[in-house]
Amino acid sequence: MLDSDTRTQIEETRAEHEFLTFLVLTSGEVKVGIVQNESPKMVQFYDYEKIRDKNHQKLFLQLGDTWWWGSNQALPVDSYIGEDFDLFGCALTGYPKKSIEEMHGPSLSLQEQYLKRVKKKKIEIVNRCETATA
Repeated sequence: MLDSDTRTQIEETRAEHEFLTFLVLTSGEVKVGIVQNESPKMVQFYDYEKIRDKNHQKLFLQLGDTWWWGSNQALPVDSYIGEDFDLFGCALTGYPKKSIEEMHGPSLSLQEQYLKRVKKKKIEIVNRCETATA
């Protein structure tokens, strides 16, 4: 469980950077970054702490902000930003869902996006023979 100070820090950071997600692991460790994809068993996550260079950290936040406000968040950040985000490939980490106790912030599930699109499709069958003779 998180103490009230940590929860307050998470809320303040999320107010400034809405695109950031905080993962609370079962070990008690808190990770901050951007979720690339969440599946039923795994969470692919760009871990902010793995970016060592301060200039790269600033760029990560700028590109995350561009993705958040410029897209509809239906695409992963790396797909939306493109080659500029390749710089952060070393920060991409996978966490098993059972090792995550809590998630605070947005998440993206490509599987859910796919299922929503499939459900929206509608098929109309028109009998052309009847319309041609009428």
